[in-house]
Amino acid sequence: MEKIEEKNLKKKNNSIEETQIITDLNEIIKKETKEKQNTVKPKNQILQKKVENTAVEKKEKNKIETPKTTKTDIVKEAEKVVRNTENNSEKSLEIKQEPKQKNKSKIVKALKIILIILLIMLLALIFSTIFSLININNKKIMDGVSVNGINISNLTKQEAIDVLNNKLNSNEQNYITVYRNGVTDTVYLKDINASFDVESAVNEAYKIGREGNIVKCNYEILATKILKKSVKSNIQFDNNMLSQKIEEISINMPDVALGSSYVINQNNLIIKNSKDGYKIKNEEFEKNMIEAFSSANKNFEIPVEKAQREKIDIEKIHNEIYKDAKNAYYTTNPYKIYKEENGLDFAISVQEAEKLLLENKEEFIIPLKVIEPSIKISDLGNEAFPNQLATFTTYYGTGDSGRCYNIYLAAKSITETVVMPGETFSYNDLIGECSTRTGYKESTIYLNGKLAKGIGGGICQVSTTLYNAVLGANLEIVERRNHSLSVTYVPLGHDAMVSIGSSDFKFKNNRNYPIKVIATTGTGSVTCQIYGLKNQTEYDVKLDTKVISKTDTKTKTQTYKVLYLNGKEVSRTLLSTDTYKNH
Repeated sequence: MEKIEEKNLKKKNNSIEETQIITDLNEIIKKETKEKQNTVKPKNQILQKKVENTAVEKKEKNKIETPKTTKTDIVKEAEKVVRNTENNSEKSLEIKQEPKQKNKSKIVKALKIILIILLIMLLALIFSTIFSLININNKKIMDGVSVNGINISNLTKQEAIDVLNNKLNSNEQNYITVYRNGVTDTVYLKDINASFDVESAVNEAYKIGREGNIVKCNYEILATKILKKSVKSNIQFDNNMLSQKIEEISINMPDVALGSSYVINQNNLIIKNSKDGYKIKNEEFEKNMIEAFSSANKNFEIPVEKAQREKIDIEKIHNEIYKDAKNAYYTTNPYKIYKEENGLDFAISVQEAEKLLLENKEEFIIPLKVIEPSIKISDLGNEAFPNQLATFTTYYGTGDSGRCYNIYLAAKSITETVVMPGETFSYNDLIGECSTRTGYKESTIYLNGKLAKGIGGGICQVSTTLYNAVLGANLEIVERRNHSLSVTYVPLGHDAMVSIGSSDFKFKNNRNYPIKVIATTGTGSVTCQIYGLKNQTEYDVKLDTKVISKTDTKTKTQTYKVLYLNGKEVSRTLLSTDTYKNH
């Protein structure tokens, strides 16, 4: 019994000792961790729990094994537990602190990026502002701009227009060369009445870097300076003139396909047959031409395609050349005369012409006939030419029958002639051939300053008479020449010599209404009259001739045309200066 009680007492003492050790250890731990209480409070709780658990485990173990444990062993074991607990607590603390450090690192990194972006934006804003201030007063086209490949950087609008006009709109600078199979031709701007709209292109170029907000403008200016920018100037031209130019180029091609063509030669229609070959592609030629005029490459090959011989459309040709005759007529309100017009037609039927074309020939000839109107302008009555504008009469001896007949024949050739406004009258054209074959006879003429016999003597008296009548009507003299010797039927300076083939008398109808020439002969006289419609203001015309020099062999005169209105002189014009040999 005593042994049992002793044994129980020892166990109780051991238990007390263990409890005291634990208490002491707790006190030590509390003192060591007092400074870290705020950060390692969980750590002490874990440590305390582990110490308690360890003590309990040891107590249970002692109950089972009941080994003899010394105080030193218990202290060592406790120190070991403390060390393990501290290591585990530090690891746990590190694990808890690691996510916080990572989050903090991310936040710092994001802030840095935001600061960098803000800095870049600030610098960009400062740069844009400075760049805008620099360019705000720039009145020139931005750097890097060109029109049709022509650099117009840093030029004013007018300078750019001048440069482009000199390069694009100059026949000497801008022309193209086309070629094919050794044949070349040149196309100038003037050939097709072409021009570039450089002003619109310059206006478009000037807008670059000036439209939109500051950022957009600055970006466009920089992009243009680095990457360059080209503006297109459009060309305008005459399509009809281009077609004519293409036709001219086609003719020079040795293998050109020719369509049928025709010309009227006097009383014949000459048709040239078509032939196989090549023809120019007009649309492609136009496209290549525009590109060549607009770029630095001024040459291109003529685009062609094969073409077959075309059949001659004789019905179409007949419709094109056929023309009805038109009679002359006039109106009185307003007063106007319409001249007759001759008609034209095939002298054979269309069916006969078609049979001619069946032959394999390069050229065909079809006879034509002129259809005369039934009423010519010379047939119009006096009512069409209501006013006599001028009249003049000269006289001649009747002893020379040949001369009398020549005067009659010449007057007959010119009478009833109507001259339309703006038209020119030619005396020689109306007389025609002056020979015995046309009825003219031999008479006295002036030849090399001497009197001689010749065919047509007397026709100069008719031309002189007409000359004075024309002057009286205040018409415009186009061509006139004096005789080498003075004549008896008009004063010096008032004559008009003609010689078929060399000297002619011409005048122009400078009035607003047609005029009609009437020439008649009587016994020893010839009269020329001018009829028409009087103007609101009509002048009286007189000739004033003065001898300005005279020698034993020659006389020189000056003749003036003097205009009078209501009896007063209003103008004096030198008409001619003439020199005559003395008889």
